[in-house]
Amino acid sequence: MPPVAGELTGSWLRRVALAHGLPAQDLIRGVLSGSQAVQVTGTPHTALEAYLNAPARALLAGFTGIPLSRLHELLPGLGPTHPRLSDDNGPQAAWYSPTHAWVTACPPCTGRAWSPRQPVLVYPGEVGHICRRHRRWLLADERKAASIPLSTLPDVLAAHRDHVALSRLPGAAGAMALASAVVWSWQAQRWHGDRLWSQRTSALASLTGCSTAGVAAHALIAYPEAVKVAELLSNHDWQRRLRETASRHGLNAAQTQALESVGHRVKRPWLADWLTAHTHTRRFDKGEHDSLRWWLQRLTHPHVPPGEELWHMPAGLDRPAAYGDRLSFLTDVRVRSVIGDARSASLTGGWQPVPIRHLSSG
Repeated sequence: MPPVAGELTGSWLRRVALAHGLPAQDLIRGVLSGSQAVQVTGTPHTALEAYLNAPARALLAGFTGIPLSRLHELLPGLGPTHPRLSDDNGPQAAWYSPTHAWVTACPPCTGRAWSPRQPVLVYPGEVGHICRRHRRWLLADERKAASIPLSTLPDVLAAHRDHVALSRLPGAAGAMALASAVVWSWQAQRWHGDRLWSQRTSALASLTGCSTAGVAAHALIAYPEAVKVAELLSNHDWQRRLRETASRHGLNAAQTQALESVGHRVKRPWLADWLTAHTHTRRFDKGEHDSLRWWLQRLTHPHVPPGEELWHMPAGLDRPAAYGDRLSFLTDVRVRSVIGDARSASLTGGWQPVPIRHLSSG
């Protein structure tokens, strides 16, 4: 039973154990048992991902008959050795939470690997959160296959097609994370009357059975706009024009020019005027939260950071990673009850734009 490409090691071990009629913990101990004592930290009941040190990985390859090099290709979490494990003193394994966002794999795509008793869990990477073949946004639920049908959300599918093309460019992941932070700053200003977001929110609530308040923080809502902004941020001709404007007329003029371009790209031509009049809400009352202006300062600096350095954001700029943290900005009702509703619909986990972190705070 080979792993599915991108699968969590813990997911694969659970499936192998199920096929042998064993608990996953017993399977690991059996595979790693030998002349030395086996150290296994945690249990499959407390965490989803299984981490193995080098001796344990070698034993696993020998047990399955799959070359270790192939296991490394298929299982992103298999190596290198987790910081809390050591390659000394024999085989070691541990169950910890995944360090990256994961989703339930599309059942039709995973074929015979899929089972109602043990869904296949995978790391979606930069663009694997949507199955274009079956038109579904994949969600994170360790108990069952969960996804959102996108047949009534063609703009999300179209955005994913553009995202796939964008992902082939250098620095695309950083541009997408920054664009998501920029769009998030607009969401946090509570654009209740925004037609496109209202339509997507209603559609997602209908598709999932979740309340509109519960779906408001999901990445799908602003995904098309984030992709559009990322495309613009990555455009070298546009970057050059912004630098020329900043050189001749100053940073404020470049920011106005950028906002006008972004507004037309995301079908909100009023954006520049609106943001000029309403620069920040009370929740975003510090200048460092203006991620677009921060990026413009880097772009128009005499020494423009090379390559991916252009996208290295300070921690205070990015979109909140936790679903509950985003909900606290978007609703006035009690977050605990709303997030419970979202969790029951499998909306609280899954793909997130991952920022390239800047080492400094400025």
